[in-house]
Amino acid sequence: MTTELEEKLKSFLNLYWLRPENGLLSAFQSKVFDDIPFVSPSIDISCGDGLFDFIHFGGKIDDEIDFFQKTIAEKFSHDSFVDIFDSFDENYEVKILKNPKHKIDYGTDWKQSLLNKSEKLNFYENLILHDNNQLPLPFDDNFFKTIYSNAIYWTQKDKVKSLLGDIHRVLHPDGIAILQVMTPSHLETLNEMSAFLSPKAIEILDRKRRDTMTIEWNANDWKNLISNSGFKIKEIRNTYPNKIILDIWNIGLRPIGHLLIQMSDSLPLEKRRQIKKEWVDIFYELFKPLLNLEETYTDETQPYPCFILSK
Repeated sequence: MTTELEEKLKSFLNLYWLRPENGLLSAFQSKVFDDIPFVSPSIDISCGDGLFDFIHFGGKIDDEIDFFQKTIAEKFSHDSFVDIFDSFDENYEVKILKNPKHKIDYGTDWKQSLLNKSEKLNFYENLILHDNNQLPLPFDDNFFKTIYSNAIYWTQKDKVKSLLGDIHRVLHPDGIAILQVMTPSHLETLNEMSAFLSPKAIEILDRKRRDTMTIEWNANDWKNLISNSGFKIKEIRNTYPNKIILDIWNIGLRPIGHLLIQMSDSLPLEKRRQIKKEWVDIFYELFKPLLNLEETYTDETQPYPCFILSK
């Protein structure tokens, strides 16, 4: 019998089929807080295109829709950072098969192209263009009963503490904040592979991640930073239980992702559907056993802790 987590894995693999390692991580990223209700007013800070939360809350989209349509993959270069997904086509549509259990009241992001995509889901009641490096957040004190973000670490390093303080400001005294953050061990596979691969090979695998994801804080550092921002830490959860999950993600199909997108774009629609279905089915069978791995990370070494917070 298929479990709810296996169903989510299949949905995320359909969404990220050309980068299946992202589908695997998304399943764990969703699992870690799936027992926490989102009480209104709620917000997803840095919601992106909205599809992660849409699927997290039980929404389903047509298998034909995925993350790799209408990109600018042809502009990709291994020598410079190019966000090939920072684009929006006026013809972008999402065929919804099942709506999520409930909506989120607010979604923010600093890219209008992603907010335009989020709008197509009719999942967020309000969408606001906002850069987290620009404070304060455009909300009143004590406003939100539920705050979620998996992008705090994307903020400029010297702004993270201020952003945490402002999230504390807008959190209701009876509210919950769910913050997923990254630690250096998230990218440790690249450091380990450096002993065996050439600098050029590591550069291809890295794809400028270590230049753009410069957070140096481990789980204990984050714990202290969050506590010093006024939060009470109710719980710290380990998002990815086993190192093999991160090893898969750090290598995966990332080096050729831009080429796979261009190849799939050149296919007739029916052929693309056929290949995608077989592709997803294969990776589903490969990844499904990984959902039950035992934990290998300690509280100190975990790469992506999920903090459950209150005032």
